[in-house]
Amino acid sequence: MTAASVPVRAERVEAPYEGRTALLVHGGAWAIPDDAVEAHRSGIEHAVAKGRALLRHGRPALDVVTDVVAFLEADPTFDAGCGARLDRDGRAQLDAGLMDGTTLAWGAVANVRRLAHPIRVAGMLLHHDGQARLLVAEGAERFAAERGMELIDNEALITEAEQARFEQLHADHTRFHTSREFSGLEADPHGTVGCIALDQAGHLAAATSTGGASYTHPGRVGDSPLVGCGYYATAQAAASATGWGEAIAAVLLCGRTVDTVASGTSPERAAAERLQHMAASITNPQGEPATGGLITLDASGRGGVAYTTPRMARGSWAEGGAIRVAV
Repeated sequence: MTAASVPVRAERVEAPYEGRTALLVHGGAWAIPDDAVEAHRSGIEHAVAKGRALLRHGRPALDVVTDVVAFLEADPTFDAGCGARLDRDGRAQLDAGLMDGTTLAWGAVANVRRLAHPIRVAGMLLHHDGQARLLVAEGAERFAAERGMELIDNEALITEAEQARFEQLHADHTRFHTSREFSGLEADPHGTVGCIALDQAGHLAAATSTGGASYTHPGRVGDSPLVGCGYYATAQAAASATGWGEAIAAVLLCGRTVDTVASGTSPERAAAERLQHMAASITNPQGEPATGGLITLDASGRGGVAYTTPRMARGSWAEGGAIRVAV
């Protein structure tokens, strides 16, 4: 498949009919199997409903995206928190990041192994008055523990399905690459989760969390905790991404999408254009173009979704409208 042949599916999300509040949620873009569609649909629907309730109660956008992503981290359907993919050592390692569009404050953690909700620790860093905005591994876990967050055993993050996937990949690891939609054994999940929201005050925020790709080298970091790559928010727009992390980071996918929206391009068109640019710019060792998915939202509440994978789990809501979910 060449970059020119990569189909880009783009959707518009209507602006609020009443007031200003809106949110979009995603649960990864990949070849989601038919028998997993309903679990993805249900998880996204419940996450959007949670975000809607928070926005209706006047919660700030930053709190909303944090709580929605934490909710998805607890759902083993998705590749974040419990249900994370396992590295070559058979352990889960988690990354997360979030950003306040009004202040441009951000926080992130990477390579944490003993936290159920890395997005909440990223939020602590955003609000922390120290110099750190990104902490990794034991340093991030120590920071969390010092502030009362429980450290858990890594085994608590590992599901039976991911243990079985690890054992399959371990038996034939030469065929695996983090960019591939398929491992040669079964569809390789890219179930990173994300949320972007616009609150009653007109403020935007973005958050992304992931358990990474299957069978990666221990210590590998993708795009999700990197500001401007896996997430970004300003006063004009917000975005969250999913897909091949190394490619997303190389093209600064979310940052450039937000800038494109801020220049006047519609959210869905901006997302599609940036994904097309990524596909045209980067290929994996097999010559296949980089793929992924994006959600984006502007300050008027107009949203957009685009993806270059067979499926993407996504949902949205805008004040005055109904919850919309698709996979």
